[in-house]
Amino acid sequence: MTGLTQGALARLAFWAKNMTAIKSGGMEWPGFSYSDAEWARFCALAAAVSDRAYYKYMLVNALVFIVIAIVGIGAIFVPAAEFPFPMPAETGALKFALLLAGSALLIIGVGLQLSLHAAVAVSANAEMRAQLRQEPGDAPLSAKVDWQINRITLVMCGLLVPGIVIWVTYDINAGPLIAALKWIAIALMAISIGTSLRKQRQK
Repeated sequence: MTGLTQGALARLAFWAKNMTAIKSGGMEWPGFSYSDAEWARFCALAAAVSDRAYYKYMLVNALVFIVIAIVGIGAIFVPAAEFPFPMPAETGALKFALLLAGSALLIIGVGLQLSLHAAVAVSANAEMRAQLRQEPGDAPLSAKVDWQINRITLVMCGLLVPGIVIWVTYDINAGPLIAALKWIAIALMAISIGTSLRKQRQK
């Protein structure tokens, strides 16, 4: 199996720092589950990431993604909306929601990866990289993380974005589709809260 590059290993280490911080706070992200062996590897990788480097990583990632999102909205969404829908008042809700979902998928799917790469390049110094040593299971673990991020992106863009737009624009009771999206969102929040409470009780 092909191994990871040093940059990819550093990205995995920053992700490990992020996930271990969430777990230590008694929280859990739905859709991001790991085995005991994977958590143990996360802890080892996270140890190489200093708090200063982690905060820098978070800040750079957020700033770069915001810039990419702004550029993406101006260069992708706005032109795409003006071309097929020259009369905004006559734009159908479904068409607009699909356009928004597609644009968000492109901006988040590409933009988030770019911002993560930029954040790692700026935040991972030579000392940190020297501490990182790849192990046999790192490549599949990195692939699993990438799949989880892509899966959440698809869920956000395919369900939440169109649902929120139509729900807010029209009515909270705007038909069975919006009702379904609403209950899906509520269920996800309930699962997250319930899991966090269960983890806290087990401590």
